[in-house]
Order: sequence, then C-alpha cells, then structure tokens
Amino acid sequence: PMGVIGVETRALNKFNPADPADPSSISTMSTQAGQVWYPDSARKTADFLADLHREGLPVVILANWRGFSGGMRDMYDEVLKFGADIVQNLTHYTQPITVYIPPHGELRGG
Repeated sequence: PMGVIGVETRALNKFNPADPADPSSISTMSTQAGQVWYPDSARKTADFLADLHREGLPVVILANWRGFSGGMRDMYDEVLKFGADIVQNLTHYTQPITVYIPPHGELRGG
C-alpha cells in the first residue's frame, strides 16, 4: 500500500452557494484553472499527506503544477497557510517520498 497524489489538469467549475445569512446574495459559478493549487485543493493535499504519514505509508507525487492561486479571495481563504502545511508535512514525512514529473509536465512556482 502507498499513497498517490495527482493533479487535475482540466479547468473545473466551482459552485459558490449564496450566503444564507444575506438575503441579497446569490449563488455563483467560478472557473478554477487546471494544474493550480486553490485553497480547497491545497488543504486536501496537506490533510492527505498528514493521513499518509500517520499511517506510515510511502507516497508518490505525480507533479505537474503551475503553482498556487494568488487572487485576493484565495489569500483570504488561506491558500498560503495550506501551502505551508503541505511543505511542513513533507519535511516531517518519515516514509519514502517519490516525485515524478510526467513527460511534458510542469513544475514551477507562481
């Protein structure tokens, strides 16, 4: 057994529900670009790494990322905190970590 972390390369539509406490708010749809860590995906990645570490499993990372989202809303939603959690979980990881960059893949900051 081992954990595998991959990346979504397609653009996704995200549903943002209306605020139930604000009668004037409306539901919206937003597009999330592929190969980018948004607050929700960065948190899932950090939590998954913590779970794998707790279970003592090795991890394979299929790296093909362009970086973290950097919009004001994403900063408000703590994308940097979750990104730091990913780095912290990787530095404390005691099992083998294998990083694979697939052909034509990207690995860059942003």
